[in-house]
Amino acid sequence: MSRCQHFMSVIAATLAAMVLGGGAQAEQSAANFPSQTITIVVPFGAGGPPDTIARVVASGLSEALGTPVIVENRTGASSAVAAAAVARAPADGHTLLAVDISFAVAPHVVANFSVDTLKDFKPVGQSARSSFVLIASSALEAQTIGEFIALTKKREEEVKIGHSGIGTTPHLAAMTFINSAKIKPLLVSYRRITEATTNVISGHISGVFSAASMAIGLANDKRVRVLAITGDARSPALPDVPTFAESNIQMVGFEGGSWYGLVAPAKTPDAVVAKINAALKKAAGNKKAQAQLAKSGVEFVSDTPQEFGAFIAKQNQFWGETLKASGITPDSVR
Repeated sequence: MSRCQHFMSVIAATLAAMVLGGGAQAEQSAANFPSQTITIVVPFGAGGPPDTIARVVASGLSEALGTPVIVENRTGASSAVAAAAVARAPADGHTLLAVDISFAVAPHVVANFSVDTLKDFKPVGQSARSSFVLIASSALEAQTIGEFIALTKKREEEVKIGHSGIGTTPHLAAMTFINSAKIKPLLVSYRRITEATTNVISGHISGVFSAASMAIGLANDKRVRVLAITGDARSPALPDVPTFAESNIQMVGFEGGSWYGLVAPAKTPDAVVAKINAALKKAAGNKKAQAQLAKSGVEFVSDTPQEFGAFIAKQNQFWGETLKASGITPDSVR
């Protein structure tokens, strides 16, 4: 063997040892996981659907993994603060980011978004899906979703739909509905969705898109009308409310409403991610938790890390194209 051949064989052996060593290290990491408390960082404040769902998921993961799982609310910069913190966290599976539809949207509406949602994170799995509804003021003459559309086509900007800011879930739902129904209502932005809802109740605006969980109580005391709901089937929590599909309105990109899931820092070992995903699926099978979420129009969803990653990428592309077509870019949002 020549000196060059010997040198190359040494390099090959070294690289092979490094690969095998890395694999062994990853296996050891998974075998020891979890070795401490797991933290799920939620980019939103306490009490809203993302926080509520994260806490139900945390309880299920804790039971499945046999270790404490806590929720930490870290708000700011349209979720960028929480995302950046998790992206920089140790990639050992003990720090996770709770994500929703805004995870795919933020890069397209936030200038200088500090992380790359497709490269800086590793998908763990989708956890839940929340139905969204269009609620209308009881003072509005429209009794059905069809009548709401007809009224809007007749009066256009006299019909006002509130939302909580460009790129937020209520805004995306409203934009999807408007594109599908081919109508031009006036969109009114509020700092908080609760402010928009209050103005629907008082009749100052015509309607607002809301998570079903927020609409259930309002509908029960007749302060608003719930006109339609996302999803393939009617919600057990709102059995009299038709789906948008029933009314021939295709909520493209928003068919199931808002979605929720978990991601980890990009370099988290696949074996660790697989272990969390398995626990997530076990939590999704908990009948008590299913019933708890169903009361709020939320259902558990299970998939693989690969499927969730493909879903996030598809949503990222879809909303990027949709927002751009509507003239919405990071530079246009203030």
